[in-house]
Amino acid sequence: MLSDTIPTSRNNINENYTNNQLSMSPDDKELNEHDRARIKEFGQLFNRHSSINRELLEELFRKEPSEYTPTVYRYASRIYHCLKEDQINPVLKALSNTKEEQVQAKKTTLDVPKIDYASDKQKRRTLKLAFSVLRYQKIVEELLDETQFFSNYPEIKDELSLVSTILYDYLSRKFQPRDDPIDVDDKEDLTNNDELVSHIETAILQERTRLAAALARNRIKSQALSIEDLLPENVREVQQHSAELPVYAWVNLIKTDMETIVNVFENDEQMKRAKNSTHIDKRTFYVDYHCSNLLVFHYTQKQRIANHYLVRDHLLYLQDKSSCIAAHSLRKLITRKDNICLAYVSGGLFLQLLLVLTDDLESKIYAFGARSDENIRDIQAKIKSLGASEKRVKIFKDRFIDINFDEVNMENCKVILCNPPDSRSALIQPLDFLYNEGEDVTLLKQFSQPTENKGYVRECIQREAAYMRQAVRYNLAKAIVYVTFSKNRSENDDIVHATINEQSENRTQQRKDIGSYKISPPVLPIQFGGRNEHMSVLRQGIFIQFESSQKMNGVFVAVLIRE
Repeated sequence: MLSDTIPTSRNNINENYTNNQLSMSPDDKELNEHDRARIKEFGQLFNRHSSINRELLEELFRKEPSEYTPTVYRYASRIYHCLKEDQINPVLKALSNTKEEQVQAKKTTLDVPKIDYASDKQKRRTLKLAFSVLRYQKIVEELLDETQFFSNYPEIKDELSLVSTILYDYLSRKFQPRDDPIDVDDKEDLTNNDELVSHIETAILQERTRLAAALARNRIKSQALSIEDLLPENVREVQQHSAELPVYAWVNLIKTDMETIVNVFENDEQMKRAKNSTHIDKRTFYVDYHCSNLLVFHYTQKQRIANHYLVRDHLLYLQDKSSCIAAHSLRKLITRKDNICLAYVSGGLFLQLLLVLTDDLESKIYAFGARSDENIRDIQAKIKSLGASEKRVKIFKDRFIDINFDEVNMENCKVILCNPPDSRSALIQPLDFLYNEGEDVTLLKQFSQPTENKGYVRECIQREAAYMRQAVRYNLAKAIVYVTFSKNRSENDDIVHATINEQSENRTQQRKDIGSYKISPPVLPIQFGGRNEHMSVLRQGIFIQFESSQKMNGVFVAVLIRE
């Protein structure tokens, strides 16, 4: 509440100002109810009888900073264009004269072109913006349609994806003009003026009254208190859960040790080591119960840890706990000089963790499924930064399910880590998973849809079954660790049981001296936490499964041991 000591004369002046502003002149006809309400509130700011509080004052005058540059707009729109869903094209609809002329655009998912990012920060921001526009696609395109945006600006009618991308950013910032981010990486070039982006921004600002009015009507119709409330419920829930997910980071035991890293946070950072998550706050951290080299921090410390010199110097690696469970399970199944088969190498972060956990055992890892020669070179560079010997790793572009074990020499390979690309439906922080794990960017599409794509899930199930059948065929292994980031039983329990049953049916065709696989009890602790934090992670008495929660992404792990 403002002070009562403000002179009455000022109250009268502002009351007159308010009344004058609310009187409808011809120019006022362009104002919507929202704009007129804000003008009225502005006129009452210095009224001592006003009930407007400080929170409203701050909201009225708060400058919404922009995270994005024209280059990020361009890159994000490329990704969005390739991954967006089929809609009735608002461009064609706006330009058509009759209903018969309105044509629905036919489009399938396109291959996302390679983008040469200037920095990691630019890449992260591009992925964040592309993911946001994908989630708000229906809302953004409906606004363009309702306001007949492209009828007024036909010269940019072929730039739907770029317009949608820029419009989303302006919607999220209440149509405030964009300034270049203050923390842009030095490697980004801001000197080039992008005339097309500038033209689109000008058009959006000129149409902002009509766009804001259309958005307000949609919110009223949907009884949405915010633009986020217009999203489907399942998409909103993922967004809410991910906001408070703890920060997980594992210690690179090749270059350092746990004691040294813990001392850095206790002494240099003045943080206190807690026993578990019950006692964690922004000034504390703890060592995870299941993963011995994993540190856990409060969610408010995300940027602080990401920018820490320990991360920059490759002593600490950001990776969600869900991605570490299978690696720590595998570690308990091998002994010195036992080698490992990794069925899907992805971006290489999981491979790096395996190298760290097995460094003292001198294990070699055979990794399959690299996307390209460039992907292999990138992973090899990461291994070098990790401090591991390149001789410990051999990477193949061949898919695991396509290889002939008689032609690939996997010397002394004792354990197969079977991690086929799955639906990833148990992830609640897909953007960080994509960025940290180096996953294919098409993953964003699955998390921007209001309902689960059943056809895509069926495709995943077929692939997972094929991976497990292939793993069982390798006669020299003594164990298989199967892992998914799916919440679907059909991708988890059912795949494992089907593999066991199929193996039994084919038993007569197998060599008599080779034992069959059976499901093993978990090799990690199945319960943890204090009395108020007790959590069972045992599924059907034989599997480990962490459900998606505000503590971590979901993960399913099964261990099969050869008899």
